[in-house]
Amino acid sequence: MRLSELDPRWAIDADIVIGGVAKHFEGRHGMAVSFECPHCVERERNTGDKRVIRIAVWFANPIDGLTPTDDAKFLWQRLGDSFENLTLSPSIDASSDGHWHGFIVNGEVR
Repeated sequence: MRLSELDPRWAIDADIVIGGVAKHFEGRHGMAVSFECPHCVERERNTGDKRVIRIAVWFANPIDGLTPTDDAKFLWQRLGDSFENLTLSPSIDASSDGHWHGFIVNGEVR
């Protein structure tokens, strides 16, 4: 399955605390990606169950080259700058909530 099949969207965190001061950044781009859970999408295809959640993955190295979010528990390393060539590491694990655990490599969801 390709990431592009999971309604991917770039996400941002416009308000970041730097040196104890909240700064608002207009025009940020590519701080994270959100997409439909592959496990939920597969379940929908097989059973018709339309409950599909989105998974958000925040980058340690945002596409715009600026500061990463200060609001995420985990940050992933990113290679690529489009949904078609995106690679993230380490694996993405939402299995504790009954959702997908896997990898995104060169835009492919595994």
